[in-house]
Amino acid sequence: MADRFKVYKFFAHLFAYPEREESFFSTLESFYPYGDKTPFQELKKLPFEELQAEYTSLFVANFKGVPCKPYQSFFTAEKTLMGGPAFETAKFYELFGLSVPENDMPDFVPFQLDFAAFLVKAIENSTNAQEKKQLLALYKAFFKRHLLWMERFADCVAENTTMEPLKELTEKFKEFLREEKTNLRL
Repeated sequence: MADRFKVYKFFAHLFAYPEREESFFSTLESFYPYGDKTPFQELKKLPFEELQAEYTSLFVANFKGVPCKPYQSFFTAEKTLMGGPAFETAKFYELFGLSVPENDMPDFVPFQLDFAAFLVKAIENSTNAQEKKQLLALYKAFFKRHLLWMERFADCVAENTTMEPLKELTEKFKEFLREEKTNLRL
């Protein structure tokens, strides 16, 4: 199994808007968790402006309607932004004194994935058995409440993207979520 910390960091970055080409790809490469780099190399070959346009079309603005708003609240029965999942997610962040930038939503996919990476790293770094057990319980609860839904998000991205490398990477993300679900016995 791939390094969970790297998987979370990679996908947190992949699903965030690609602002600057060099930093976007260098960060992705530094966290790339898989042996086969083909999908990543294929993604790098695409014109960067097209990648930005694809992100915008999938997640931000699309004349046909935004198909995959990257917020948990949108994928719940509420189908709204800043719903219950946003507030629940913020409570997890607050346990560690963390918050999101003003005017951002806590249930934004990259924030949730970054927080999962944070929890995984905290578990790995903990030397106290009781603390490790508590962190693992928190991670399991966070995964169940705030990451399981991302299989539907990944399906949405895979179904709506026009970029084959993004589709391949999104399939890898779905596989990871399923493995993690099995490992956590959810």
